[in-house]
Amino acid sequence: MFRQADPGVPADDDLLAELGRDAVATVRAAQDDLVRAPLDRLLIIQGGPGTGKTITALRRVAWLLDEGLLDDAETLVVGPSAAFARYSDDVLTSWGYDRVAHRSVTALLPDVAVTVDELPQVTRLKGEARMARLLARAFEERPGSSSPGELPESIEIEGRTIRLDPIALRRVIDTARASEAAPIARRILLRATLVADTRDPRLVLEAADRLAERLWPSLDPQGFLRELFGSRELLASAAGGEFTDREIESLHRPADEHGWGETDLPLLDEAAHLIDGDPKGFGHVVVDEAQDLSPMQLRAIARRSTTGSMTVIGDLAQSTGPWARDDWHDLIAQLPSAQPHEHRELRFGYRIPRQIFDLAAELLPMAAPSVPAPLTVRDGADPVIVPADPGTRASLVAAAAAGHAEQGRSVAVLCPARCRAEIIAGLDAEGVAWQPGAAGPGIALLAPHEAKGLEFDAAVVVEPGHILDDDPRGHRLLYIALTRSIGHLHLIGAPEDLPIEPTVSEISDTSPEAAVEIELDAATDETINMTVQSMAESLLGTLTPELWPVALSRLEQLINPEA
Repeated sequence: MFRQADPGVPADDDLLAELGRDAVATVRAAQDDLVRAPLDRLLIIQGGPGTGKTITALRRVAWLLDEGLLDDAETLVVGPSAAFARYSDDVLTSWGYDRVAHRSVTALLPDVAVTVDELPQVTRLKGEARMARLLARAFEERPGSSSPGELPESIEIEGRTIRLDPIALRRVIDTARASEAAPIARRILLRATLVADTRDPRLVLEAADRLAERLWPSLDPQGFLRELFGSRELLASAAGGEFTDREIESLHRPADEHGWGETDLPLLDEAAHLIDGDPKGFGHVVVDEAQDLSPMQLRAIARRSTTGSMTVIGDLAQSTGPWARDDWHDLIAQLPSAQPHEHRELRFGYRIPRQIFDLAAELLPMAAPSVPAPLTVRDGADPVIVPADPGTRASLVAAAAAGHAEQGRSVAVLCPARCRAEIIAGLDAEGVAWQPGAAGPGIALLAPHEAKGLEFDAAVVVEPGHILDDDPRGHRLLYIALTRSIGHLHLIGAPEDLPIEPTVSEISDTSPEAAVEIELDAATDETINMTVQSMAESLLGTLTPELWPVALSRLEQLINPEA
């Protein structure tokens, strides 16, 4: 089915290959049921962290191409970032499909510099579906447009008078407006109407072009949007009763402010659609991490679909930000309706170890009560729980991240905003190399929402209590943070915010020889507790569980070399 050495397990899905034969067969059968879904539908795949949503969608593309149901040049894969686009391109190209288009959502939209940070309420407003109706009304009402009652009876071309039929003109204008056709389509319709039964088509076509320019003046999307947002009067006229005065004021900005915000990009794409018609279309469109897209972003993606055939993947339990959703209905409303809609789930998780996912799954009843937890089928290392106070937190994080990096692992430090400066200072003080974002190898410092869709060999989650408290969707953000690791997880933070508080007995030698009871006075007992706690924190923050016995053995040798 796939043009590679082992069609059963794609080359990049090495974690699946680690499972036993029966487990691989079970997981693959569940995925194949979705991979082979018919092309003539809008398929929505809900899947939790580690269920292989992305690889399943890419395998679906490969199957459709191999079956001859698609042409790879007519296929588009859209994801949340440029890094995702590179990944999906690398995977499909390695399988032999090198003509598929791969784009981030931003790269799919008009290429303009984003220089404006907007208020949250403006971000939310500009993403709403009613913005499309506001732009459509503004387009019809824009200054310079002529109404049928203002049409000329004739046009002079090269000294000759070209007579116009007002009845035919009114008919073609009404038809064009009723069809919501773009200006270029309206011009074609006007030309065809005027040139019919004429003896001199060249002059008539020139007259048609002049009349079209008068009726539908040439526009560019940026100029159109800048003019609209620069006028309270134009905004109020185009509002159509759907916007309050306060919302109109939020959209308004002085005409001399020329910068664009990220939420303006889908609006510019909508304007380009009104002016020039639909962009290049594709026979099948895949959309990854769809759960957070605004209605206007979804409209922009949907208009790239010529047939309505799409594969939409995401996880509602990871839906955060301005467009956090609790169900798929709002999202589906913005997608094509020409094909039947089918909603399916991936049931098996295999990329995240069971020990890590079981911890994260405790958040699901609060984060997304309607989303069932996938059944995890791979074992791994237990999470490492490290109590810390503000004085030790940064150094413990630096030690944990550096320890994993020294083992050749990819590492994410997932940190709430209020701790970021402190953690950066701690990493720098310890000489630990790091980078903002995950553009390359090494230790990545990320906010939880920035890590969505990414995987790392090890994750260090800082102050889970802060992550919960700092956002209305804190349970989902912590769920995301806890499920970024495919191997090792450290939780470092205030003891009261950790799922369990480790004791010395959990990390020390439990042999009978070590269990000798000695009566101690209170001062000595306190000194021992402080010393052992310090040693335990260092051990937990630096080494992974499988190395603890080695470290304890060497410590005993140092203390008592003759033992």
